[in-house]
Amino acid sequence: MGKWQSKFYVGIFSAVILFVFSVPVFADKPITLRLSSFLPSGHFMNVKIIKPWIADIEKRTNGKVKIKVYAGGALGKPQEQYDMAARGVADITWGILAYSPGKFPLATVVELPFMSPSAEVGSRMVQRLYDKGYFGDEFDEVKLLTLAMPPNMDLHSRKHPVKKLEDMKGMKIRTPSAMIGGLIKNWGGVPVAMPAPDVYMSLERGVIDSIFLDPLTLMGLKIYEVTKYHTRVGISTTVLFFAMNKKTWDSLSPDVQKVFDELSGEHLGADLNGKIADRAVLGVYKKLAASGDTIITLSPQEMEKWKASSQPAFDAWLKSMEKKGLPGKKVLDETYRLRKEVGGS
Repeated sequence: MGKWQSKFYVGIFSAVILFVFSVPVFADKPITLRLSSFLPSGHFMNVKIIKPWIADIEKRTNGKVKIKVYAGGALGKPQEQYDMAARGVADITWGILAYSPGKFPLATVVELPFMSPSAEVGSRMVQRLYDKGYFGDEFDEVKLLTLAMPPNMDLHSRKHPVKKLEDMKGMKIRTPSAMIGGLIKNWGGVPVAMPAPDVYMSLERGVIDSIFLDPLTLMGLKIYEVTKYHTRVGISTTVLFFAMNKKTWDSLSPDVQKVFDELSGEHLGADLNGKIADRAVLGVYKKLAASGDTIITLSPQEMEKWKASSQPAFDAWLKSMEKKGLPGKKVLDETYRLRKEVGGS
């Protein structure tokens, strides 16, 4: 082979190598992950929390990851979301722990009545409890991305205003958890368990009289259309989670995993969900008042009655943990400590 031919082939080879290594972004196909949301696409959680979070993930991974949302329970019912992540029906799910009663006993510590003053504080508390290992192996079936809390629940009624504890006597009230159900019973009400998406028709038909629900879900599910009286109780709320299927997690490259870790946890739960949700609650009550609904604010004395009457829930929770052989007292003490640490009263 002549000298000029050798130079020609070397040049061609070099050009090919340069091309291959200069275009890896175009050679790699983006990973598309399926995210299941059981609430309608227009709900606050989908619009204000999940979509911005997805945009951050996609931007920080330089387009390596795309996330498609399946809203309105397209992939499964509200109570199936955690198991869907564990089984891989979806790559990512979010849901409510109370829809899996008994599965996450220690994590329910932050659901105790009046435990947290806001979504932001509650979200920081529950995430830090998890990060410190206080929930043991409760979430081992998935790659847990975030634990967080919605705004505290208020009492929304169809026909009967609740201005004091005694007004709840005989009322059929939807309960989001067994814990709140026990309190409703103590207060003379009749607890009725059902997923949030079923509440609208139940209120409209008079199957239930009232509901404990956070104000954002009240708007997202249009339950404001079938309620008129809103009692500002702030009785804490149930924990929400974001979870990823373990096999999906293991399939991601370390740099992509790093992005998920940095943008999940307390960032997603408190900095994104908590702060935005707490601000949005103020707007909800302005809208309700402007539409002619009655907003009831309890007096400090009446609030103390509600708080004092909730003590049996704490006693029952501790006994339940002790019966299961779980460190309930230790977890409760740390929860109180964290509440002070992150700005709760």
